[in-house]
Amino acid sequence: MSGEIPDRAAPNVGSRARDHLANERTYLAWLRTGISVAALGVAVAKFAPHRGVHAVISGGILIFAGLLVSGYGTMRYRSVGRQLDSGLFAPARFGTVTAATVVTVLALIAVVVLI
Repeated sequence: MSGEIPDRAAPNVGSRARDHLANERTYLAWLRTGISVAALGVAVAKFAPHRGVHAVISGGILIFAGLLVSGYGTMRYRSVGRQLDSGLFAPARFGTVTAATVVTVLALIAVVVLI
């Protein structure tokens, strides 16, 4: 029934609902990015000129990078959700920069392997 309130429902005090919805949108952006990077990896492995071992390795690296992005986004979503439930919030400085750096380095390695 659509009118029922779930057991885990919490009162919408202040900006609680807005904050959780923003967290969900951010999570979906992380997932979209991860899926896009992984899809690029599949495309490279499948359609790169002179498909060979280099294209497969490069595609595998990009797929791995996409999975890392999705995994980090999932961990961050859960962490922020717990923080919001407890009434606290700590911005991710190290994690976000590390995730972006790792994915960038993996993408550069994939390009170098492909060349």
